[in-house]
Amino acid sequence: MSNLLVTLNDRHNMMYSEVGYDVKQSDTFYHEFPKFDGDLDSLKVKLDEMPLNEVQGIYSRDGFSIGVYASEENLIVVNLSGGKKVWQQGEIIGRFLKYGNGRYLAAIGQFHDKKLVNFPLEIKNGYISKLQLSKSNASQNRSRVEDSETYQYLKSGDITYLRIGSFSGYNPVLKNAETFYKSLEEKPVTKDLILDLRDNGGGGDRNSDILYKYLRKNYKNSNFYVLVNGTTVSNAEQFALRLKKFKNVTLLGSKTSGTIAYELGKTYDFPCYNFKGFFTFKGDKKYLEYESVGVQPDINLDNSEDWIQQTKKYIAKSN
Repeated sequence: MSNLLVTLNDRHNMMYSEVGYDVKQSDTFYHEFPKFDGDLDSLKVKLDEMPLNEVQGIYSRDGFSIGVYASEENLIVVNLSGGKKVWQQGEIIGRFLKYGNGRYLAAIGQFHDKKLVNFPLEIKNGYISKLQLSKSNASQNRSRVEDSETYQYLKSGDITYLRIGSFSGYNPVLKNAETFYKSLEEKPVTKDLILDLRDNGGGGDRNSDILYKYLRKNYKNSNFYVLVNGTTVSNAEQFALRLKKFKNVTLLGSKTSGTIAYELGKTYDFPCYNFKGFFTFKGDKKYLEYESVGVQPDINLDNSEDWIQQTKKYIAKSN
């Protein structure tokens, strides 16, 4: 089924299982995955020699390491160490199915419970950002948001910074968003605005429309600097493109997720063991050119340096 999904130009579609690893369960269907059938030590040596810009290699975080190696056009993911007793060494965690341009559809067991899932991801410069995994020789990745607050306002001189971490149309996030947007009415309008949409997983217009109306009313004559990355998704990607209607807008960062053209869907039960599928039934053709591709920023930022500081330097040069 994952092989079929990767052929569809709709990255919202997904499959997943409802059952995972639980030591207390009598049902052990998901307790064991296939094992790597070669010499694991030889594979480690081979993968450890891969250059930084090669997608094959060893990726790690917090004592958990996976090996990613090529098999025909796709990538196989194997557990090399760690896994907190859920994964055995040498177990095949799953596959990364190739979309193109460094983009893949992950068809894997979740690291913490072995539930089978699908989701898009990008492998670039020794990083798998979606999984927060990196090669040992990769520089520190500064492309993700370090602060945990979903909504944040900061002002420094003539620059306003707004962190918008979600456009969810459901409570409690929607209620928090409405409260935050209302509080902005009391804030001074500045010449320059940094709008941080990094790691925004999307949502719906009933959230993002409120912010759009506020910006159109108050910041239409300001300079916009919009931060996006590979985990800027769906409605957040659409929002970034909508802002291009303003006269002074610059997108900075890295290419967005490319999960943008479709929305609204339905979950279906499959006849096989505890599997479900989510498939969309509504799309917007004006975003089709960005589906599975992403929105390219005007200015690419360096992942090894703080993105806010890079943006402020760019603003200083532009003024």
